[in-house]
Amino acid sequence: MVSSRTLVHAIIGAVVGVVLSFIPFSTVIGGAVAGFLEGPDTRDGALVGALAGAITFVPVAAGAFLVLVFLGFGFGASGGPTGGLVFLLFVVIVATTTLLFYTVGVALLGGYVGSYLAREYPEKRTNTRRTIGMSADERAGRPPAGRRNRRGPPEPTDLEAPDSDRPPATDARNDRTEPTRWQEERETDRDE
Repeated sequence: MVSSRTLVHAIIGAVVGVVLSFIPFSTVIGGAVAGFLEGPDTRDGALVGALAGAITFVPVAAGAFLVLVFLGFGFGASGGPTGGLVFLLFVVIVATTTLLFYTVGVALLGGYVGSYLAREYPEKRTNTRRTIGMSADERAGRPPAGRRNRRGPPEPTDLEAPDSDRPPATDARNDRTEPTRWQEERETDRDE
């Protein structure tokens, strides 16, 4: 089930894709924006990217339909030979499928890339969310950082959690490992 937060991110990505429609593959950019806002989970990013592409598909398909009506496709098809009607139907199906792939499929890829970028640059994501007026610590299923969970200490955010890729900070004088702020808070909470 799609949450309201995901729908808002998808709409923002769709608006970006439509506004930048003069750029080729603008739906990738719209999907990437939606995936970046959605967060670091690549599955959720791909989902919100596809949803942004589906929302983008509606005005693009409406515009294509108006162009076809303006050019006169479909008028007088009943009076023409059956082969012409079948060919016209084939062309419309191929064009619709191509347009659907262009908007939804490529936006899905953009959403995946956007969520990957959100995982690599959590500070930029937090700043971006604050700039557009969204809660910076909003996570699916987690309370914002700093608030206590009823069962225990607050959940660490991406910024507070120790990096597993980096070696621990050491004191050069006695070569001992310094605990991080998150570890100190956890030990303090355990003592209480």
